[in-house]
Amino acid sequence: MRFYLTGRSFGVEIEVNHLWYGYFLPIDSGVVPPYRLPDSLKEAFNQAGLPMGNREDTWRLEEEHSVRGRGAVEVVSPHLRGLEGLRDLEKALEIIRDQGATVNGTCGFHVHHDASDFGCRELRNLLELMGVWEPLIFKAIPNNEKRVKRACRPLSPKLLELVNRCSEEECEDTHCLQELWYAQEENSPDKVRYNETRYHGLNLHSYWFRGTVEFRYMRGTLIGEVAKKWVVFTHVLMETAKRGLEHCDREKALSPYFEEWRKSLVLLET
Repeated sequence: MRFYLTGRSFGVEIEVNHLWYGYFLPIDSGVVPPYRLPDSLKEAFNQAGLPMGNREDTWRLEEEHSVRGRGAVEVVSPHLRGLEGLRDLEKALEIIRDQGATVNGTCGFHVHHDASDFGCRELRNLLELMGVWEPLIFKAIPNNEKRVKRACRPLSPKLLELVNRCSEEECEDTHCLQELWYAQEENSPDKVRYNETRYHGLNLHSYWFRGTVEFRYMRGTLIGEVAKKWVVFTHVLMETAKRGLEHCDREKALSPYFEEWRKSLVLLET
């Protein structure tokens, strides 16, 4: 079975080095204000039809303290959809690469997918899927060791075991699953952005914080083909979790997209 891109929105966070801006001027809640953005960067984005600013409906630059290196910053997209969204992503990557941006072993490429239509059943399906696919994802990504230890840790086997034990009656809403998720760390489920549980390859803290599921596994890249294939594969993971395909159908549905992404990794920067 082949999936096609649905109307489910997605957004990306592209961590890079060497994308310069005026460091000693004020920043508004971590977002670089438009007057601090390099003119050449703003002009290139505008010419490509990609609005740039400091609102959530624009492409924007945010401070990023987890990336090591000079000129570290995170390029954050607005909500994107479908083939047009993939084309916009590819254009944005080309622009920031032309502006001199680079990636290193501390950079990540994070994808958020809208999960407003997900409840406990869909989240449990997704966790079950990731229990199978996560080891394959980690194995496929080269030179990702620095990030795995901190920024995109594997899911806890104990969490997966406890989720599998939950009955349908216990999981009529997401409260039971929420308690299990935050019990991974000795950290309350307060709606703060940097809750420690977010630093897993699959970040469900984002679901309760902003209504998205975040995939953090992918190392930093500025290669459009790699980025697009990763977005599509994670999109299909979301749709498979939503549709709840039987076990025998899940591998058939996901394998072609995983293989297309895995093969694209030969294009990665060393």
